[in-house]
Amino acid sequence: MKKALLIFTFIAASISVISCNQASKKDLKNANDNFKAGNKELKDAATDADSVGKSDAKADWAKFKAQSESSILAMNKRVDTIKLSIAKTNKRDQKKLAYDLNKTRQKIDTLQSHLDQQDIKFNKSLSKFDASVKAKNDSFKREFDHDTKELGTALKDIFKDNVK
Repeated sequence: MKKALLIFTFIAASISVISCNQASKKDLKNANDNFKAGNKELKDAATDADSVGKSDAKADWAKFKAQSESSILAMNKRVDTIKLSIAKTNKRDQKKLAYDLNKTRQKIDTLQSHLDQQDIKFNKSLSKFDASVKAKNDSFKREFDHDTKELGTALKDIFKDNVK
């Protein structure tokens, strides 16, 4: 009887281990399927976020570029107006003012060149858009705005005699 009880216990334990093992395999398969589905959703969400980030950055850059070109155009018009005013001054001042105005015109042309170069760089880097591209672009914008304000001030001060 002991032997029969021992055999029965052994068979019951074996059946429970086998059935638990199959259940855990089934659970493991379900977990793997859920993990793969979640991973795919995460990749899709990351792709969507990149796409939104790229389109936002592109729109932001287009707005900045349009504003910058407008500022440069306004400065060039201001230079033309100042050139007419210089022609009305005395000969002694005309030479100095014309020199200052030419230097300012060169700086404006340099600004336009920098803007065009950055536009090319931005469009090239858009394919591999990431945080570093955005940071570099933001840094350029700050510098460009600063330089534009400096030139605007220089244009306003062209007729001022800063020597005291």
